[in-house]
Amino acid sequence: MLAHLSIHQFALVDQLELELQPGMSVITGETGAGKSILLDALGLALGERADAGCVRNGAEKAEVSASFTLNEQARLWLQQRDIPTDDDLIILRRIISAEGRSRGYINGRPASANDLKDIGQCLIEIHSQHAHQRLLQKDTPRQLLDAFGGLQLQTTEVSLVWSEWQQHAKRLAMLQEESAEVTAQRQLLTYQVEELRQLAPGETELEELETEHKRLANAENMLLNGQYAMAACYGDDNGELAATQLAYQAITRLDNIDDQHPLLNEARELLKQAQIQLEEAGRSLQHYLELVDINPHRLQQVESRLSDIYSMARKHQIQPQQLHAYWQEQEEALAGLNLSDDDLAELEQQVQALQAEYSTLAQQLSSARQAAAARMDSEVEAHFEALALGRARFITQVESGSAESGNKHGIDQIGFFVQTNPGMPGGPLAKVASGGELARISLAIQVVTAAVSETPSLIFDEVDVGIGGGTAERVGRLLRTLGKDSQVLCVTHQPQVAAQAHQHYQVSKISGDSATHTQLRELSEKQRSEEIARMLGGVDITKQTLAHAQEMLALVR
Repeated sequence: MLAHLSIHQFALVDQLELELQPGMSVITGETGAGKSILLDALGLALGERADAGCVRNGAEKAEVSASFTLNEQARLWLQQRDIPTDDDLIILRRIISAEGRSRGYINGRPASANDLKDIGQCLIEIHSQHAHQRLLQKDTPRQLLDAFGGLQLQTTEVSLVWSEWQQHAKRLAMLQEESAEVTAQRQLLTYQVEELRQLAPGETELEELETEHKRLANAENMLLNGQYAMAACYGDDNGELAATQLAYQAITRLDNIDDQHPLLNEARELLKQAQIQLEEAGRSLQHYLELVDINPHRLQQVESRLSDIYSMARKHQIQPQQLHAYWQEQEEALAGLNLSDDDLAELEQQVQALQAEYSTLAQQLSSARQAAAARMDSEVEAHFEALALGRARFITQVESGSAESGNKHGIDQIGFFVQTNPGMPGGPLAKVASGGELARISLAIQVVTAAVSETPSLIFDEVDVGIGGGTAERVGRLLRTLGKDSQVLCVTHQPQVAAQAHQHYQVSKISGDSATHTQLRELSEKQRSEEIARMLGGVDITKQTLAHAQEMLALVR
């Protein structure tokens, strides 16, 4: 349930801390005092859209924090996302800057607005004063019936099988209606792939061939220059002194100089190092020249292979380096078109099996909806007398179709029908019920569906608008009954509803010379009597209205 609501610098609220209790709580106040501000602030914590206009004038930011006691559904949601919780509380927090930037948090961890919405659906359910308009939307009857009957799991299963069936059926239809263009494409791909298979270009073959070609084509030049360089290091048969010999002679001459001058020693050392490096260079050249191979036959083979690769690349209008990757792509494309008859038959069987599974699950769901509809109609009608609807009849019509005409929600067409007067023909809710009747029928449906809801907190935002007198008192009793099993928070203008509450909060607006504030306080018994008297009689509270208010509270107690 909602345990605590903290609001700072939001709209007309400077600072507000609200501790909430189980049972039925009401919020009352003059029109324009700011009752809607509290629900707007709570909606912000639950991920609703925010803008800079909600920040109090002159403040840098607005902040709303809502603390809820954990239920199993919310605890599972947190565990799936590895969000820690130290106790049985979950804290949703939202900060809006004066520039309109928004940040959300769940138990101190950053969260998106969608995350706040998801977890909020596990914690609280809001019924607004415009809920009766939602009844006129096409899919609302199905949603309410499934929620009342607890059929969400079956609906999800039907939806998953339907989606899989449609995907397979679409694939099958595409393959069965294969056009001549696709056939021609297969023939062209087969020819191209066969050519590429015969060539079989390696992934790094081009680079390796080009390196080998360069070495083979320059082998003679490489051998000649290498031999000349090695002769320069070691000497040759012409009797010319090699670099190593010259270095040795220079070292010998310097050793004959009887002087240990640092510059002379440095020259000796450098010549010795040069002699060693020249010898190593000569050995490296010797090994290299042993590897140089003048091989015209191999050079011809390499050039022929390179020519084939370049020609194939030009044919397909790609770079030679891309030829191997292009070959693999064409192989995959051909494999996608070459579905065998066996594969096609297997796909047909899969489609038939999925259709049969969908039909079975959808029929089961339809039967469950029929049973739930009968229970729902009975429970909704049970509240009609209390809501001054007399002997009106409420019918949830579930018309079943075939699997072929179904959708992800099943095979049923679901609608709400009503007969407001005995002996008169009934019809669709939107056409038969008047505006006032529609509002009261909507309230009965909301009370019935809320009673079976697993959500621990329920908010009713002026759902009693348009009713009064004894009907309003009966509505209050219904909400108080709901408060025995769930936390009920009700915003109301009806004194008969307010009198039924376990806790009563009053919203008031205080205007000063430079600023206006909205404040909220929990009322004592005496203050409750005065507030209900105000709601009964207006600005001036008389002894009679006060006595009436006290009598209403006494009857509830």
